[in-house]
Parts: sequence; structure tokens; C-alpha cells
Amino acid sequence: MRIGIPVESSNGLSSEINEHFGMCEHFVLLDVEGDKILKIDEIENSPNMKEPKTPADLLAEHGTDIVLTGGIGPHMIQKLLDKGVRIFKGAEGTAEQAYEDYKAGMLTEVRTVGDE
Repeated sequence: MRIGIPVESSNGLSSEINEHFGMCEHFVLLDVEGDKILKIDEIENSPNMKEPKTPADLLAEHGTDIVLTGGIGPHMIQKLLDKGVRIFKGAEGTAEQAYEDYKAGMLTEVRTVGDE
């Protein structure tokens, strides 16, 4: 399973959560099996890139199954859900804290656009 987390910078698990998913340029990707992190990657989606993508398109392109985010708007919710990506909101602190909160069942799953 691959988990995508929007963050403020490229500092791996210590990166702070970016509260504005739709404007996020940095993401931590966790490849997880059970409760164990097998691999940590980082990707960037700078508006200065030749062909920037929406965060939803970028994460789906990288095989993301789940997104852990602080907040997310209806447009990005719909795009992710349409791509089969599950969304959990309420993440705070660092990427590591978001993952720990997810494992502990402390984040809220967004199942429809009205759940934002």
C-alpha cells in the first residue's frame, strides 16, 4: 500500500503537514506493509515544472492508495475519489505523526465531497 502525505518541505517523515492540499508542492510517499514502512519517497509538483499536475493527478500517477491530509477542498476530494484514492483528514504535525495517527484510527475518512 502506498500512502501520500502533503508536506511543507522535503524533510522525509519530519516534514510538517501542509494544510492546503490543493496548493501543496511537496509530498512524502510511504510504501507500507501492515504497520511497517518499507520505503519512503518524496515527490515535488512545482508550478515551475514544464507540466505541473494537480496534487490528485500527481499522487494517482505515483500509485497512491491513501492520502493523509490536514484539510482538503471538494474539488480535490472528487478528483481523488474518482481515481480510487482513499482520503483521511485531520492530520497534524509531521508526516510521521500523521502516519501514527492514521494507524491509531485518529483520522477521519472522507467518503464523499460533502465530508470536507
